[in-house]
Amino acid sequence: MGYEDEDFIVRQAKQMGELLGGIMGKKDAEALLSFGNEAKTSDLKEQDFDFRLTTLEDVPAIGVIVNEAKQYLKEQGSPQWQDGHEPHEGVIREDMRKKASYVLTLKGEIVGTAALIAGKDPVYEAIEGKWQGDQPYVSLHHVAVSQKYRGIGLGKTLLTASIKQSQALGFEDIRIDTYPANKPMLSLIDKLGFTYCGMIHFPFEHGERKAFQLIQRLA
Repeated sequence: MGYEDEDFIVRQAKQMGELLGGIMGKKDAEALLSFGNEAKTSDLKEQDFDFRLTTLEDVPAIGVIVNEAKQYLKEQGSPQWQDGHEPHEGVIREDMRKKASYVLTLKGEIVGTAALIAGKDPVYEAIEGKWQGDQPYVSLHHVAVSQKYRGIGLGKTLLTASIKQSQALGFEDIRIDTYPANKPMLSLIDKLGFTYCGMIHFPFEHGERKAFQLIQRLA
């Protein structure tokens, strides 16, 4: 198939996306149909990504990604990260102080962020349920990816990199939580092999979260 044929298909797909957008809403249509530049990201390789500690220069880009995620959650009707409970700049800087804040880059562009926070978390310790063991653990918090590249699996790439880095830091026990109605995150957590352990409650309205654990023995 030549380039002219590909361009025709892309044009047709975009027209279908516009039609679906009028019926389903723009966000849902975009989620269903990811064409154009996003369709070509299948050529991306592992070496195109880097997962590294956050620097001060990264903070503005992280703020953009967090605000995009916050707006997306709001559009989905989720109370998660609303009313000032998102990981704002002060939170990110505190994560940096702990050397816990990381960014995922794609060919040098920041496309995701996560915090790998080691040590006992009082909220996690008060779980309504039961963790598997009481070994040292790292918690994955403040996870967000760029909405610019929706549909290319950034969430999976980010969490996979977070898991690998947690293991590189010497942790076999990795924990994570999410709002009960956050279906995309719940699906991703399940696909990556986490086990549901119970409910935790952060001390604010809509602070309930499903908590999960992944235990992978170090080599």
